Amino acid sequence: MQVFGKVALNDETHIHRNNNFHTFPAAVLVLFRSATGEAWQEIMLSCSDRDEVKCDPASDDYKQNPDAKCGVDFAYPYFISFFMLCSFL
Repeated sequence: MQVFGKVALNDETHIHRNNNFHTFPAAVLVLFRSATGEAWQEIMLSCSDRDEVKCDPASDDYKQNPDAKCGVDFAYPYFISFFMLCSFL
């Protein structure tokens, strides 16, 4: 939640109003969805450091620079290892 919570909601990506890391219950639901294998690659790409991934308007990073990207490269190892570990449980 701390790492991906600043990613802006976008209906064109897999981080939208029903699928996000802004609150703890929503983050648990996204991780459960990823653990079951449902579109975990798209969720990973929606949290990664790409030009399409913008900051949430309520975040401090957006207030300092509205064009800032809030995705992180840590999304790749995190989601891949999370999916692999969950698939063996």
